Amino acid sequence: MKFKENAKTALFKVLSDLIQSDGIVNQGEIDYLKHVAHLVGITKSSMKKSETFSLSEATAILRNLGNMEKTAILRIIQQLSVSDDSLAPDESLLITALLLSIRICLPETDDINATLVSIPNLAFDTQNAVLYVEPDYDEKINVLIAKEHGAICKLLEKKERSFFFLPEVVRDMKHKMGTFSDIIQYIEPSLSEEQISVVNDRFKQFSSVALSKEIFLNYLNIKGFNISKPAFFFKIQNKRPSHFQDFLILEISGDPLQSLQRFYKLNDSILKLGTQHLNATEQSSLSRFMIPKNDHPKNGLQYNGFHKIIIDTILKYNSCRGTGRLFVSSDGHLFLTDRNNIEIKMPSLCRAMYILFLLHEEGIYLFELGDYKDELLKIYKQTSTYADEKLLVKSVENAVDFVGITLNSNLSRIKKAILSVLGDEAAQYLIRGAKADKKKIHLDRRLVIFEDKKSFR
Repeated sequence: MKFKENAKTALFKVLSDLIQSDGIVNQGEIDYLKHVAHLVGITKSSMKKSETFSLSEATAILRNLGNMEKTAILRIIQQLSVSDDSLAPDESLLITALLLSIRICLPETDDINATLVSIPNLAFDTQNAVLYVEPDYDEKINVLIAKEHGAICKLLEKKERSFFFLPEVVRDMKHKMGTFSDIIQYIEPSLSEEQISVVNDRFKQFSSVALSKEIFLNYLNIKGFNISKPAFFFKIQNKRPSHFQDFLILEISGDPLQSLQRFYKLNDSILKLGTQHLNATEQSSLSRFMIPKNDHPKNGLQYNGFHKIIIDTILKYNSCRGTGRLFVSSDGHLFLTDRNNIEIKMPSLCRAMYILFLLHEEGIYLFELGDYKDELLKIYKQTSTYADEKLLVKSVENAVDFVGITLNSNLSRIKKAILSVLGDEAAQYLIRGAKADKKKIHLDRRLVIFEDKKSFR
């Protein structure tokens, strides 16, 4: 059983996220992770590269592995989960989400279809709510949920979750329209009585379909992702610091309540899932992934709250952080993911020019920058708030003029903005090169994360 390099990286991403999911890094967990890394051949390079993966990207890679490799992952996850002698509810839910998303086929996972999605740069948080979402109105499912609403709520309450079913919410709020109107007027004091009345009417007509589309298209901004069936929408509570938020989309198969019951039955028995379907040779191969018998200390170290701040501060001031990830939002804003998502602020045209160089890893001769005018204009339209086409075109023409002053001025602004944030650690992020040579950004492109790269092309 051999894991390819990409799979090794994805596996390390999954395991490191799992270790940090409860906010405590335990010595027993670290020891076992070292053991697995040695057996699988996970190198420092793989570990470093894993920082550029989202959790959904990692599970998508592991999903393509063979059954034996997937079973090994199951065994590894199980062993890792008991290595600290405890299993928190959020950790258990993350494990269930991972196994379902990787598509580890077991009798217990039959008829349970789920997908893990990772959304970058998200200000939207469902907290502990479980939402019902649907691509089109499904009368049968809606009737069943309305009938089973009390039982679904009770089941989720036991798991420290609350159920959000829009028809019930609308029905409840119709009895509180006076309060709703007051809240709207408080949030938007400029609205007239007539406008508030329109808002009230729209709210009464709001549907689960409209909410689903609003969530996935606007709030979550998941490019190219569509829900195909009615589903429950879970937030995965992962305490590991990340630029991404992770969600599980659990498809409803038949009865909604029974779908949830099957899911939580799997969740409750996740550590008991066996490998009885394997032959003796396969069982022997998997035995390598058992926790080594030598006793290791299991002291836990918190990596959240002020404990995290202290560790991050020590790493920062001792220059141990190294080169971190750069996140590029769909509107061209630049964030340093591994530095608490601090933004590198610069004018929109400068951001457009910087993104142009990010997209051209090979570098660009400044005297040939005019050849990239159309591409720069497209990027500038994404980063700029100006709607005047002529103004945008004129600005770009000045920016690519090799003999003009605007080009050097913009390059200077870019350099200043990066240095103001990164100081002595800015070298890899700067646009630089010898006088007669191509100018380029030397940052490893595996560390550059685009929210929507196609929008700049």
